[in-house]
Amino acid sequence: MKQAFLIAGLISLIMYIAAQTSLIKPKEDSTIHITWGTDPNPARTAQTTLFNKTYPGIALTVDPQDGDITKLLVRCVTDSGPDIIDLQQNTMNSLVGAGILLDLTPYAKQMGFDSSQTYSAIKDSLEIEGKQYRFPCNVTVDAVIYNKKIFDDHGVSYPPPDWNYDDFVRISKELIEKPSKSGEKHLAVANWSNVAFFKDLMAGTGSNIFSSDGLHCILNSREAIQALQQYYDLIYKYHVISTPADSSAISSQGGWGSGALNWFNEGKAAMIFVGRWYIVQVPNYPNLKGALGSIVVPRLKDHPSSSIAVSRAAGINAKSKHRDAALKFLQFLASPEYSRMIVEDGDSLPPNPEVAVSGNALANESVPDPAFHDSFLKAVKNARVLNSSPYIDDITVSRWMQEFVDKTDNQILTPAQALQTLTVQLDKQIRINLERQPNLQKRYEESTGKHYSPNWK
Repeated sequence: MKQAFLIAGLISLIMYIAAQTSLIKPKEDSTIHITWGTDPNPARTAQTTLFNKTYPGIALTVDPQDGDITKLLVRCVTDSGPDIIDLQQNTMNSLVGAGILLDLTPYAKQMGFDSSQTYSAIKDSLEIEGKQYRFPCNVTVDAVIYNKKIFDDHGVSYPPPDWNYDDFVRISKELIEKPSKSGEKHLAVANWSNVAFFKDLMAGTGSNIFSSDGLHCILNSREAIQALQQYYDLIYKYHVISTPADSSAISSQGGWGSGALNWFNEGKAAMIFVGRWYIVQVPNYPNLKGALGSIVVPRLKDHPSSSIAVSRAAGINAKSKHRDAALKFLQFLASPEYSRMIVEDGDSLPPNPEVAVSGNALANESVPDPAFHDSFLKAVKNARVLNSSPYIDDITVSRWMQEFVDKTDNQILTPAQALQTLTVQLDKQIRINLERQPNLQKRYEESTGKHYSPNWK
């Protein structure tokens, strides 16, 4: 019996060894896996697919972000952040100051994604003190998109070339006051963002947020106050933009939906100040097909038309273990192939200007009219980036700007009071930050050539 067990055991051992040797051992995965920290937009699927096809051996996947900068900072500091980070201009300073973003300057020119490869209007938003930290995924400049059907319904002529804010007020009043053939009443403007409207006016007046050295807020300048006063007057003097109370009442009415974007989508408002990114929504609203025109934003007297330029742009986590692969992604963003995807999606302007040479080149299925796209190309030529300061967190600046524009919107403060108070508040915070942060004191000394003391001017 014992011998039988031994023979059976030996046979089992031989069968096990045979089975193991016959198994095909899996090959080691030689693919480099990198992550892209960005929003979970469905368009990212096609973009990552094209990148992975363009660069075999690298597998890019999306690491969905919810916009929480604090969470992103913690992840990056603890070596669990994404390899590539999408960010707006207002978070770049924070991430550079925290040592999160890689200085791209040594690589950008050689790999074809330096700042000269995109629109000159946004160059300053990609760099800090001459060093490049981002390259755009798309570029946004505002123009005025209008619904031709509403203009025709009221018998109002479309906005003329080189129009100014007097023309804008006149046309808006006609749209509000002239009876329509359909019997419908319409808003002149869907004001989807009061701060964006104010910033476009700042671009038009040539004003800025900070002095060139970033040490002083200059929102109390005559030009910045003029911009906010113009916005205020459009609401309360000329009555062509809805007050906050009116907007709330409109949203509660049946059939209007909530929010200014919905008002324009549903054909309730004639105009909207917005970027080309708006047209990604057009396929969902058949009533807008063939109805849209566009024109650059109105100009203020004695000023050319100008709007703000912003970009969703990608930087690289300085702690990425796959830096070379991540750099190839920025190279991909500068490629004509990627830009052609942006053209077709309609998600703002493509980062590569060579793909956006004309309205014809930007025409897509959503809006095939080249003249519509021409307005955004005209806008980007005169667009401006509003500056930021390395001495104060940009998210704080954005939050406080929103707060004080809202106070003007609601007639709690006059435009002058709002911007003068905001200027004092931002200047005070810059001083507090300098007193508390030795790294900012070092930056102050390097940029000014002066020794830091709490009594600096």
